[in-house]
Amino acid sequence: MPQLHIHFTDRDIAHTRLKLETDLMWEIVSSARTLRCGDGDLPFGPWRRHVRELAARDPDLRMAVHTVAAVAPHWPDDLATAGPAALRRLHRALRVYHRRVIEPHLPVIEDGLCTDAAARIHQYLRRGPEGLLSTLGAATRWHPPVLSVDHAHDRDLHLGGRGLTLIPCYFAVRHLVTPTRPVLVLPIQAESRLRAGERAGGDHLTALLGATRASILRSVIGGNTTCRLARLVGVAPATVSHHTGVLREAGLIATEREENFARHLITPLGLRLLAGR
Repeated sequence: MPQLHIHFTDRDIAHTRLKLETDLMWEIVSSARTLRCGDGDLPFGPWRRHVRELAARDPDLRMAVHTVAAVAPHWPDDLATAGPAALRRLHRALRVYHRRVIEPHLPVIEDGLCTDAAARIHQYLRRGPEGLLSTLGAATRWHPPVLSVDHAHDRDLHLGGRGLTLIPCYFAVRHLVTPTRPVLVLPIQAESRLRAGERAGGDHLTALLGATRASILRSVIGGNTTCRLARLVGVAPATVSHHTGVLREAGLIATEREENFARHLITPLGLRLLAGR
């Protein structure tokens, strides 16, 4: 199998980061590739059939799916040479595609990403950046200072001190690399996707903590303030303060106070609970 060999310096390892926020553009691009190529039939078969049924009844969605799927294999390289008219068509297609294909599934997507991120952060806390780089999936191999990734062609990428941004992606089936940034898009772990898909049938974390506390715990992986948590979870700030107090007493989160606001962060114990350990 051809491989891309990504060469790290000490500075690159120090500058490598894991993106914790949902990257909607990569979810769109990866889902369009999965929809077009038919990869990942076991986890994505029902979703693929649902989208195709919707597109068969809706000409606007059908055109949006066609446009996004045509761009996805070349993203983001082709956009630099696209004219204004082509960019406007793509913008309209992306809006329709996001609203009809991605947005209805965002709760499941974000649950899967949170569970996956918790496991990766746990590895980082235990073993540092190199521990994270050694657990990126079966298509990757970490032999310091080189990360090898299964790729269409054999090639070398020297980061040159820029570091690497790791972006977990719910809809990704294969690792995707954009050398210019540089970015490595990771398929989330199968168990993270399965747990997210089972939420409707029974969420063990919710059963243990209650719906509001479980939502708060998932929302503080990257750190969040009380007011932002209130908006995300849909309750009053005073209610958030009560629940964060309970989670803090249980050792699942920690709170940093800065001037007039409090920032809540998940602890290693909270990560282990969220990752199902």
